[in-house]
Amino acid sequence: MNKQGAHTSIFSPVSGKAWKQRIQYELDGADYNEHMLRESSDGIKTKPFYTHEDLPENFNLNTQDNQPFHIGIEVFCNNSKMSVEKALWSFEKGCDQVKFLVQENIENPLDLTKQIPKNKSLNFELQKANSKQLKNFIGHLNTDLIKSCRIQLDPISQFFTTGNWWSNQQEDLDLVCQLVSLSQNPRLLIDTRSIESAGASISQQLAYALAHAHEYILLLSEKKLLDRVQTFEFIFNTRSSDFFMEISKLKAFEILWDNLKKLYQFNTPFELSTQPSKIDQTLFQNNHNLIRNTSSLMAGILGNCHNLYGLAFDHIHKKSHPYSDRLSINQMLILKHECGLSGTKDPVIGSFAIAHIAFEIAEKALSIFKSTEANGGLIAGLKNNSIQKAIHLQFEKQMELYRSGKRSLLGANLLFEMEGLTFEKYPFLRIDKRKTLIAPIIPKRYATYFEQKALKDLDENQ
Repeated sequence: MNKQGAHTSIFSPVSGKAWKQRIQYELDGADYNEHMLRESSDGIKTKPFYTHEDLPENFNLNTQDNQPFHIGIEVFCNNSKMSVEKALWSFEKGCDQVKFLVQENIENPLDLTKQIPKNKSLNFELQKANSKQLKNFIGHLNTDLIKSCRIQLDPISQFFTTGNWWSNQQEDLDLVCQLVSLSQNPRLLIDTRSIESAGASISQQLAYALAHAHEYILLLSEKKLLDRVQTFEFIFNTRSSDFFMEISKLKAFEILWDNLKKLYQFNTPFELSTQPSKIDQTLFQNNHNLIRNTSSLMAGILGNCHNLYGLAFDHIHKKSHPYSDRLSINQMLILKHECGLSGTKDPVIGSFAIAHIAFEIAEKALSIFKSTEANGGLIAGLKNNSIQKAIHLQFEKQMELYRSGKRSLLGANLLFEMEGLTFEKYPFLRIDKRKTLIAPIIPKRYATYFEQKALKDLDENQ
């Protein structure tokens, strides 16, 4: 090809208007808006095509290489020996990092680190934290020799997930200040998974995640500790049912975080961790969950996550076991190494659709965030029950679509078939009556309605 031909456009440019006219012609009289537009749970209407005309103003085409994402697994840490064995097994199977979920008192945290390879990372999330435990972990792990160990806690997540603080609001938030002031490289955790699993829409997830972080930012700014924070780590669930919306969600969060940094004039970066959602998982025919998890993991990767956490396909009715954990790890390894998705150019940077939808999501999330802050912030909204009501209404709105058959969930209201299962744990929500300060935000599954109905019908017919 000659030099002149190399710069000659092969196809004539086509405007968005022309594309729409052509589609309307092909519809042969059918209504374009009814058949071609799809409205998300956030009220965002997606089109069958997008062009450069849909790009937001001042859109920045950033083509920097993505950082390689890390593959991780969560391990309950109630027994030091068993926890270390599970961590070593996970590293052997290909994980880069392990997060220990610490719920019991560990007298010497170094017992959990002695056998861990130096090129691997450990995170310690203190899920029943107190000042003594925090100082114990920092005292043992806060050394130059153990830079790959991170100590994390998230008292606000504890509050809205269980309905109570560990001790009380003042003491629990003081733990955040202690972590930041005493750690060498403090990282703050914002875990949004319970909010998503309770049925929150995408814009609600982002808005409440931002309000969650905002509570910590205000606290640390008041104590003059904000500049010490190295990173804010956000954990999001990604659903398989809204693949492109989930990618756009993570892209939208980048926009929101940049705006928050400008508002408070700080440069602390954020780190995204993602895990497949549990809300659209099914109990029966749970092999479908493998496919759902793959799509969810893919959405997290394309959304430029930093850490990827797997989910066992049979977690609903079985305790953790090597077979399903190995499958979960292998899913992530295949996506990272065999699909070549780690550390490459951002594969969705040229997508007009994702760029447009991300800005729409960001605008809706920002509106909810501003409303939340105008009414006192996240904690105040939890105390007056307005946030719980908003999330519950969103869940019921989506649940009605499944009940009516307007939306399909494979293995629930579509191609449902019961199968014999070995139950190692109760698969449905069990509510223990106890006194709480607020109504907790409780994770749910859409398929539960259909599964319980099928089991009831089976019992009646026997």
